Amino acid sequence: MSDTKTITEIRRLGTCRVNFGGRDMGYTFGGCTAKITTDWVDINVDEFGTVPVDDIDTGTNIDVFVPLIQASVDNYEDGFDTGRREVAGMAGEKIVFGRKVGTSIKKMRLVLDPINDIDGVVLYKAGCYDVDELGYNNEGARILGLHFKGFIDEDRTPGDQTFRIFGGLS
Repeated sequence: MSDTKTITEIRRLGTCRVNFGGRDMGYTFGGCTAKITTDWVDINVDEFGTVPVDDIDTGTNIDVFVPLIQASVDNYEDGFDTGRREVAGMAGEKIVFGRKVGTSIKKMRLVLDPINDIDGVVLYKAGCYDVDELGYNNEGARILGLHFKGFIDEDRTPGDQTFRIFGGLS
């Protein structure tokens, strides 16, 4: 049997400068959050019935929420990984949807760097898997709420292949 136990939920990172795949996505509004969970499998033996004698770690995951205040075409393109940018003549640029299903998620380095120098987060390979409902405005500014998850980067040293937290770790 497997269940998920939350290790920690890093407190709001505050306003962050966001970089995805080497591209500056701008600032956030309301602070980013990062949720880290570890999946465990109970080890049971017949002698003790359903009381576990141990738990085995089957993986540590990270999910990050990024509320971007700068809703640019570039940010929409990165957030809507299933979309493709097209030039629409006089109308400017647009993003169109309808690619074939079964395509892998676009994975790139994600850096959340708080402007107030508290704990930041780097996901070595991150993909945007969900976008909040469009049209949300806060005092006239559109917020683009992106949800990222971390993936293993097999090119990195074992034990340091998914993410790291940097800063004061307060």
